[in-house]
Amino acid sequence: MTATRAVPPLLLLLAASAAGQVMFAGSCPRPPVVRHFQAERYLGKWYEYSNYFAIFQVGGTCVTATYSDAGYGRIGVLNQSRKNGRKNDIRGQAVPAGRQGEAKLRVSFQGTPSFGSGPNYNVIDTDYHNYAIVWSCTDMKLFNAQILWILTRERFPDPYLIKDVRRKIRRYGLDPSKLQRTDQKNCPYGH
Repeated sequence: MTATRAVPPLLLLLAASAAGQVMFAGSCPRPPVVRHFQAERYLGKWYEYSNYFAIFQVGGTCVTATYSDAGYGRIGVLNQSRKNGRKNDIRGQAVPAGRQGEAKLRVSFQGTPSFGSGPNYNVIDTDYHNYAIVWSCTDMKLFNAQILWILTRERFPDPYLIKDVRRKIRRYGLDPSKLQRTDQKNCPYGH
């Protein structure tokens, strides 16, 4: 598979303010998601290694996501970061939003509007112990808005692991060149 081509700058400027995400020409690609997703193995703390630009994450450093069993098939979500030197936490939950066993989830956060009802958190690939590739896409007729994250279990993962994950992202038809490295330096202990 080849990577989706980026939208020309003029369209990007017009659309970026609407979605605040990375824009691409055409409809959303359709990378596969993990089948037979084992949510219990996915639980725990993940460090954000890199991501596509997303307006809601601007200025965030030391970004982590901690997932817990919330009962009845739901997953508790705690996203933490530092913004302007201050701790920033937001809590929410994830519920299955695809066929049984698919890693398609609908994540919503307390105090924030939720748009649509389909999946907005798709685990494309994970080994549960080292990395996860998470992606979301919104179709907007002539273009699409995507978010892509590389999550790792270690704050500073092995560079060879990241190289392999980026290769997988390309193989799934997504563009790893748009990923921005998350600042994980000088983070408070335990965060």
